[in-house]
Amino acid sequence: MRRWQRAALAALYLVLAACQSVLVHEVQSPYSHIRVYDSDGRRAIYFGGDEGTRVVETLMDLRQPHMLQHAYSHAAMAGFLYRPQPTACLLVGLGGGAMVRFINHHFPDVRLDVVEIDAAMVAVARDFFGTTEGPRTRILVADGRHYLERASERYDLVLIDAHLHPGEQTDATGHPLSLQSEAFYRSIHRRLTPGGIVMFNILTGPDAGRYVESIRRAFAATDLYRPRGTGNLILFASAQGPLAGDAELRQRARDLDRRGAYGFSFERLLDDRERSLD
Repeated sequence: MRRWQRAALAALYLVLAACQSVLVHEVQSPYSHIRVYDSDGRRAIYFGGDEGTRVVETLMDLRQPHMLQHAYSHAAMAGFLYRPQPTACLLVGLGGGAMVRFINHHFPDVRLDVVEIDAAMVAVARDFFGTTEGPRTRILVADGRHYLERASERYDLVLIDAHLHPGEQTDATGHPLSLQSEAFYRSIHRRLTPGGIVMFNILTGPDAGRYVESIRRAFAATDLYRPRGTGNLILFASAQGPLAGDAELRQRARDLDRRGAYGFSFERLLDDRERSLD
């Protein structure tokens, strides 16, 4: 693995390495080598990587399964600041289902559709992380690009959190190339409601700048976050007009912080927003 990859993914590598980990499940899917480990009350999904490297894809506290454990996923939830009180949300990329459990628990009125390309990952999320469909949640095995091209539903909030083991169908960091095209961005435009917002979770690396710029060209307005202690960039984009400014975002964040115990502060998330974009 290249030096930039080690630095960019440092926050995701071997979070449980200092503890005794127990392998509880292992499966080789068409997309990745998936391992599930338990350690000190936590459960993690590791993806196989080059040179035997393992990358933590999902981390769950078994005692509080609805609490997000990664700083990048906290930042991703700032989507609820840009599009407050959404009624319909689409998540592309399931993993172990950390965002699904968080949204179901804290925003139970939101209709949530989840699209995951890897059927083996859906089974792992269900059997080992308790991530299942519910009255307002659907989990679909499909390619995110194909789903957005064919879907008739419209969404207030779209979350793109899809990563694969790097290969011919991805960039160097594992972002699917099919989710970086102008055609894909146009399909998001068509599926967003008026005022709808899309979030992209981007891993830093040699292709990250090009990825960010392609999104900025395709959308009317964007805000970029650099969550501290991670190798992630979180980019929010609007298809139709300007995004909310800092004062409005902070007021919405304070309102959410007063409303619930999320395991993080929504207002503090705003401190990781690139100030040059104000």
